[in-house]
Amino acid sequence: MNPRKLTLMVGTFSVLNTIQFLIFDLSRLTQIGYEDDFSIYQHTQSELVSWIMTSSYNISIGLSLITILVSCFLLYSIHMSIYVGLLIYTLWITTYELTSFSMVLLINGAIKEKFKELSSLYLTLQISRMLLHFFCLPFVVKHAYTLYKVPRTVGKVHQRRVSSLNTEDHKLY
Repeated sequence: MNPRKLTLMVGTFSVLNTIQFLIFDLSRLTQIGYEDDFSIYQHTQSELVSWIMTSSYNISIGLSLITILVSCFLLYSIHMSIYVGLLIYTLWITTYELTSFSMVLLINGAIKEKFKELSSLYLTLQISRMLLHFFCLPFVVKHAYTLYKVPRTVGKVHQRRVSSLNTEDHKLY
């Protein structure tokens, strides 16, 4: 497959996967019980972990919405052959995945022992998503490099063809 098709697949994967993880994050349980609320988190002394636990819902929504927008911009950039869009995607996905992974690791340490299996499942899903995104980044960078080097030549060749046809049409009349 050529880099353009692979990058198009990466953009589509990124949009769909981000939506999937957004749904997963929004439906994550933090309280169990109908009448008596029972938290799955331990009390922690760290202010950072406490803030992340209370704000994880908003952080996940914010990161996911930005990722969906950047992924849509990637698809637009592929269509319009804008190499800067591919580089923006590469930088954002790296930031997004490292931020998400850091949040999962911090929250993972604050989960009660009874729920460690749930946290290891969430950690496994996070690592698999991160590896898939990072595996695809070289294809995006390769296509960005191709767009950076090639488009000026392709544009000039196309212009020459159009102008030469116009000149031949004028000679016939």
